[in-house]
Amino acid sequence: MDISSLLSPPEATQPPSPPPVSMQSPRKQTRRHPSGPVKRGLTSSPLSHSAVPPSNIPLHVSSPTHRPTASSPLASPTTGVLRNSTPPHPVEVSRQSSTASMDALADLAAMQNHQPTRSAAPSLRSKDSYESQLTPSTIFPVVQPPSAAANPRASFDIAMAETPKPAARTDFAGTSLSPELQKDANVLAVDLQQNPHSYESHAQLIRLLHQAFVHHVYPPTSPDAHGDPHSFDLLHDLRAAREGMDKIFAIGEDLWAEWIQDESMLAKTIEEKISLMEKCSKAVTEEYGSVKLWIVFGEWLLHTHKLYHQTSEEAAAGLSEEDRELGQDIFSWSVVVEVWQRGAEETRWRMNDSHLVWNRYIDLLIQDLQKTRSDELIREIKFLFDARLQTPHADWDGTFQVFSTFVSAYMDKQYEEIMVATKRKATDAKSKWEARQPMEIALQQAQEAGDRTAEYVALANYVQWERTLAGRKRFSFDLTNALYQRAALRFPSDPQLWEDHILYLIEEGYAHRITESVLPTLGRATRHCPWSGSLWAQYLLSSEREAQSFSQTEDIKHRATNTGLLDVGGVEEVIKVHAAWCTYLRRRAFQVDSTDEDLDVAEMGIRSAIENLQDLATRKFGEGSNPDPMFRLERIYIKFLSESGSWDTARETFRGLIPKQGDSWAFWIQFYMWEMSCWAKFIQREKTEDGNISRKTPVPHYATAVLRQAVKRETLDWPEKVMSAYITHCEDHEDVEELQMAIVEVRKMEKIVARRREAEALQAAAKTEAQATLPPQHAAEAITRTIEANTSQSGKRKRGGEDEPVADSSKKSKIEGNTTVASRKQVKRDRENATILVQNLPEDVTELKLRQFFRDCGRLNSLKIIQQNGTSAVIEFDAREAALFAQTRDGKDFEGQPLHIQLGSGSTIFVSNFPPTADEGYIRELFDRFGQIVDVRFPSLKYNTHRRFCYVQFRLNEQAQAATELDGQQMDKDLKLVAKISNPAAKQERTGPMEEGREVFCKNLHWSASEEDVKILFSRYGNVESVRIPRNVMGKSKGFCYVVFSSEEEATAATALNAHSFMSRELHVEVSSKTGGKRQATTIVSSVDRSMSPSTGVNGAAGSPSAMSTTSPNTEQPSGDRQARTIALMNVPDTVNDSRLRAITEQYGSLVKIVLRPDHQGAVAEYTDAQNAGKASLGLEGYEITPGRNLRVGTVPEMLRQEAEKKTDKIQIGKARKDYPGSTQASLQPSGPIRRPGQQAGRRGGLGQKRGLGFVAPSGKSQQEEATNASSQVGKSNDAFRELLNKK
Repeated sequence: MDISSLLSPPEATQPPSPPPVSMQSPRKQTRRHPSGPVKRGLTSSPLSHSAVPPSNIPLHVSSPTHRPTASSPLASPTTGVLRNSTPPHPVEVSRQSSTASMDALADLAAMQNHQPTRSAAPSLRSKDSYESQLTPSTIFPVVQPPSAAANPRASFDIAMAETPKPAARTDFAGTSLSPELQKDANVLAVDLQQNPHSYESHAQLIRLLHQAFVHHVYPPTSPDAHGDPHSFDLLHDLRAAREGMDKIFAIGEDLWAEWIQDESMLAKTIEEKISLMEKCSKAVTEEYGSVKLWIVFGEWLLHTHKLYHQTSEEAAAGLSEEDRELGQDIFSWSVVVEVWQRGAEETRWRMNDSHLVWNRYIDLLIQDLQKTRSDELIREIKFLFDARLQTPHADWDGTFQVFSTFVSAYMDKQYEEIMVATKRKATDAKSKWEARQPMEIALQQAQEAGDRTAEYVALANYVQWERTLAGRKRFSFDLTNALYQRAALRFPSDPQLWEDHILYLIEEGYAHRITESVLPTLGRATRHCPWSGSLWAQYLLSSEREAQSFSQTEDIKHRATNTGLLDVGGVEEVIKVHAAWCTYLRRRAFQVDSTDEDLDVAEMGIRSAIENLQDLATRKFGEGSNPDPMFRLERIYIKFLSESGSWDTARETFRGLIPKQGDSWAFWIQFYMWEMSCWAKFIQREKTEDGNISRKTPVPHYATAVLRQAVKRETLDWPEKVMSAYITHCEDHEDVEELQMAIVEVRKMEKIVARRREAEALQAAAKTEAQATLPPQHAAEAITRTIEANTSQSGKRKRGGEDEPVADSSKKSKIEGNTTVASRKQVKRDRENATILVQNLPEDVTELKLRQFFRDCGRLNSLKIIQQNGTSAVIEFDAREAALFAQTRDGKDFEGQPLHIQLGSGSTIFVSNFPPTADEGYIRELFDRFGQIVDVRFPSLKYNTHRRFCYVQFRLNEQAQAATELDGQQMDKDLKLVAKISNPAAKQERTGPMEEGREVFCKNLHWSASEEDVKILFSRYGNVESVRIPRNVMGKSKGFCYVVFSSEEEATAATALNAHSFMSRELHVEVSSKTGGKRQATTIVSSVDRSMSPSTGVNGAAGSPSAMSTTSPNTEQPSGDRQARTIALMNVPDTVNDSRLRAITEQYGSLVKIVLRPDHQGAVAEYTDAQNAGKASLGLEGYEITPGRNLRVGTVPEMLRQEAEKKTDKIQIGKARKDYPGSTQASLQPSGPIRRPGQQAGRRGGLGQKRGLGFVAPSGKSQQEEATNASSQVGKSNDAFRELLNKK
């Protein structure tokens, strides 16, 4: 039965307000009591029929960050119970149209009228398949508390503008609560009395009372007992707490689910059930797209339908005939189906879980079809399946299988034709799902792990990826919009997320890709984040753009400002709202159809906004404070006055701002530009009225006076800008006398400014030096005082609007090169001095909450939580000053626990001269006895493969100090360990012969020349300390040498040997200079014949004796083709050196050489035997070389196609996430099949012109032979390697 058919014409009228539907009780005027007795213990909740062990009841007394793992017993009926009930025909009840109890049905009809046509909905399920989709947490949903990232403030109802009173009870002594819970409840009640806007206190009190309610209904000590929910002594307090919170906050998906489930056990009468339906409707509208709430709503409605339509004597004994007939009308089968239809439509584009609602909806339609077969219904269900299968979703295959069953049962003759056509149409939907499946998996894994930070990052990356698809084939507005809605449900109090969503909708609207209104989304956004001025400002702008009435737009403004919740966001947020409101009033006042009353309203509204903002600043910062250095509201007022022709009033407004804004160069330039615009309009009007163009244009004296007054202010923040404008203006518009006077005034001011700049720079340098010498605690206090002082000087700011000291505002100081300031060493990243250790943290603390707690101190580079000996965290800031400022929060309360904060300076040691094969495990084992190690950092070898050092960060400074006792310890032969406290500011410059200019490089040296020969040659120019001739593995010279003298002068003199002939070869001699770091490292293990092994020269050139074909008696002769003996290792971290790779690969046989390529995340290993290469391929595939990084084995061209590793150890926000999504690209590469590289035809063996690997084509084969070998090698795989090993 259609709902509208139950209503009288006046009641059926659609209300003007959009959903949510606010349904009033149908008996609010004539209350009737059931005529029959109500059996005691009878409840309208399905919970009374389900036995859920008390051990499954979740605890909800924890903070909003607690994530219960057990399923809640407060749930809807099981699927099986509902499926066994066949929906009967609706019962027609004859009633008078004026019955007052039908008021609520009008609203329900309005909900129906707002629905799209059924054709937009999706598909079907069988009973078994549907039950397989519902996990226990779906049948009995786990109600999760609000997000840990939730800002402890949310919005309010416009109808409840006044601050609600907290729960009436403030003393819970003598209640059914345990003594411990009584104490907690008393604390929360007192806190709410003092601070009614505390989100945390509201949520914790509700969870505490909810837990007590659950234990009352399902006693933990008596699994089979069921208490009467109405006899709970704190039921009134629980309801009052929820209603009070709902008046000012959007309470969130999880708290709504708890509320509905509790009330489902309490609702007995028809009025209570309709009231519960109101709550359900409000919940699914406020938390748009929530699958959890739609399931709770729909399952409760199904249970209620069954309750009123059953005909058993037991049911009849509990309900009066009148109530049963009325319940059958209200909770009819059509209402149930309509609610599930709406849920399926609103959750349609949720790819991950929309099938849970849609399957249930289509199952209800199938029940109708099974009862009464209808061709029309068959076509409708087929249409729904077609739409669903063309919608991307996770359970597409399951939906298709059920569709196949449906077609087979009802359209069997057309089965093949329908299935083929359906698959063809669904190609686009499947491709869209496959493209998004990896991100859905990553998001699901983060949610299952309970990692809120990882979940937020996964969502952000997902959204960013969706946004990049705009205009492409795989783009879908509906999917992107639904993803934003999913993110809002998970992180409802993140204003940045909401704002991104709103701006996305606005952008799509202007691009004409959507036509829907953005106002409903803005309504939800401002309800969840009422402290965000940006969201309220967008709400006002969108209301104006969508041509809402003045009263509606004014209503939005009052909702933003009346409760005081906006004030907690800060003055800047308040200014955004007032600015949007004032610009709206100004534009409205000058529309074509505006009246004088509109002008008066605009003027009074703008002036009122300015006064309100000043009052707020006075309350917050004291008398005379400047809330808006950019005077945005005053500019709007001046613009309004100018447009209305009140030039003098506008000028006086500008002059009235001088006491507060007079030190800002931007203010004077704005004032000057306004005067010039007035002058231009005056000139234009004069020319229009007179009709004669005078040779001499009137001089803009008012504008000149503004600049003259500005130049004379000695406290101006950027006087150079104003002085330049003053001179230019006089040159363009004034006579010679005024120009000369301007030059004189500017010259005077330049001298004053120079003296001021010098004094400020010296003062700043002295303060910096003084803070550097203070103990850490005193330095932190000094920085805090400086920040407070700069904040109080709100009138002095930089021209960019940043709140910085005036001393730093000049970019043109004449003493920029001050030696005191310049002498301080600048470090790229002062990690050691910008780190703090935070102790005594709660056990369940998250990174997101810590970042929010310290975000005002400065930018966070990294954060690591340590769960050992209590919970602590190591936080690195972007600057040392931020760490000192963060230390001032020592002792502050964090979720009920006082924090212990200390600086991390001195907790990191610099370690070098350890064995080349040492890895992180070796370093940790070496230093583990000194204390808890937080991190071990190896440098990247991407740009220099010869780096060998690391940083070891300890938890405490004392532990790091103790670890320095290993400094100087003998590790291996000629290796003494270096272990010192890391201090970037005290970093020493490299010393040695090359850095001191005492080393000479000589090349083109004869192969047979010895060190003694070279020493004799160079001794004529001074004292030769040493001579070094690099040699290959065969012990032969490489043709160059290094000569070290005792002084720089001697080395310079030795360059006279350049072009000198020595042993029949012309020498090339020069002073050694620093060269760039090597980006690859080649380690030659054994010498081989040139024709069988790649050369170490560039592109295979025989640049050294190692590449010559001459063999030595000690040379190990390789067997087999070179390509068969060579493997490429991929996914090699850029912190792994060639020594470690050699140690790993040499386990499988003798090597010819190892070539490390960190610029391609790989390495090349050449063995002396193809069988050894085969064993290495099998053994190294999947080898975990570092934690979380597994090697892959492939061909050299595959390795060279890999890009260099992109990674960062800093916390990324905003656009930076695009380049650094939280994991390196290499770690996500799929594992490929292990195969031996095939030799391609060509002079470089298929390697092209890539430099650095040193491969040359075998010299003893023709191109045809090489091509034959290549074709025989390409097809080899793991089976070929196994066969090769078996032969051995």
